[in-house]
Amino acid sequence: MAGLLVLPDGKKVAIDLLSAAMPDVHVTSKLPEGKALNAMLPAVRVLRIGGTSTMRGWSDPATTDRPRLSIDCYATEEGAAMRLAQRVCAEWELLPNQSTEDATVSAISQETGPQDRPEEPNTGIARVGMILGMSVRPPLPNS
Repeated sequence: MAGLLVLPDGKKVAIDLLSAAMPDVHVTSKLPEGKALNAMLPAVRVLRIGGTSTMRGWSDPATTDRPRLSIDCYATEEGAAMRLAQRVCAEWELLPNQSTEDATVSAISQETGPQDRPEEPNTGIARVGMILGMSVRPPLPNS
């Protein structure tokens, strides 16, 4: 008898796959404050801001998580933050059919492209962000 499929955490899948694709960038859901943030740039923050899940049954491949994610890209200056955001968008396009231990990406979407999201003045940090989505499903059980 096959084991129970557990709904994957789409935000964690996004962080894991972006981290693997961009090893020179700190990808996380929580950023440090102040000088600690400046020291870890470039950085990408992934926040879940919505989305839906479908659980139709333990053996149904339609069991999916469809997170809506706010992605913020941080760098020392505006041009670098925009280039980082464009890099994230390019990597995002390659995610379908990629897998982690917990999930496989079945689809992606882009709700908004990169846009300025200014930080507080005088922080020495530039931020560019966008809204991206994905659909992830648990790995299929071995037959």
